[in-house]
Amino acid sequence: QAYNCLIHFYKSCHVVPSHSMKYWETDQSIPLTWRDVACGYWWRYPNPHSQHVFSVDMLDTRVEGDKLYARRLIMKTNPLPSWGKHFFAARRVAVIEEVVVDREKKELVWYTRNIGLARFMATVERVTLYPREETKMAEIQTNLVGIQTSMAGTQSTMAGTMATMDETQTTMAETQTNMAETQTSVRKQCWIESSILGFRSAINKFGVDRYKKNCGPATMGMQMVIEEKLARDQVVRLGLSEASNPCSCEARVAQCEAKAGHCEARLGQGHKAQLSEASSGQIYEAVKRSLCDSTQKIT
Repeated sequence: QAYNCLIHFYKSCHVVPSHSMKYWETDQSIPLTWRDVACGYWWRYPNPHSQHVFSVDMLDTRVEGDKLYARRLIMKTNPLPSWGKHFFAARRVAVIEEVVVDREKKELVWYTRNIGLARFMATVERVTLYPREETKMAEIQTNLVGIQTSMAGTQSTMAGTMATMDETQTTMAETQTNMAETQTSVRKQCWIESSILGFRSAINKFGVDRYKKNCGPATMGMQMVIEEKLARDQVVRLGLSEASNPCSCEARVAQCEAKAGHCEARLGQGHKAQLSEASSGQIYEAVKRSLCDSTQKIT
């Protein structure tokens, strides 16, 4: 019930907004599948574009059917403007983030609100992640419904139109099946309101301007973390498959020996860097073990 009450509160923000509340929204996209982005939500911190995030703690989770609910406490260190420091001296702000993941609808929505400095500037953010290709297909299906409606008045050409519609639906199915590189739409909405009399307009403008400035890099940082995680997972899978193949391992060891001989030749031609036989032997053995066994680590 706590989750539902909070979600209804967020949804009502844009229905009955306050006169002093500032609202802003934007639509972005991430060139990754919804599944990858939805998984990446959980490890998007830390990233180079969100260095103001100090800590993230999971408070509670629950599952209802195909929906996952979670709540997290995030500590941020957003700096206040010079004139804002006259009101508050706090350097860290506590933020509550609640997320709903709907696997059936392929939709992830998270809601964020600050519980610290709320009197100075209360910020409510809603971010929705959903597959972009499904939006396009829904638009095409809507157009098909319009075609079917107009067919009622054109019975003379109904046969030809029906044939065209069948071809269109077949093409749609093939396009949806063969669409390998899907995109995930990111819809961001933000409500900002201040309770400081005489400074509301300035504080609201400051909050909206800062959100506009940070929302793009925040999405970029999330994409960066997800791509790096996917790349690491791919390397692990490839490493395990190659380590299980003795021929592949021997080939990689041969390559290592060839590179080592090339490096020794270059060192002998005048390079000042020198390696002792003991250290080079240890490095070679460590590299050789790591190439043959993915569980070995180079030390």
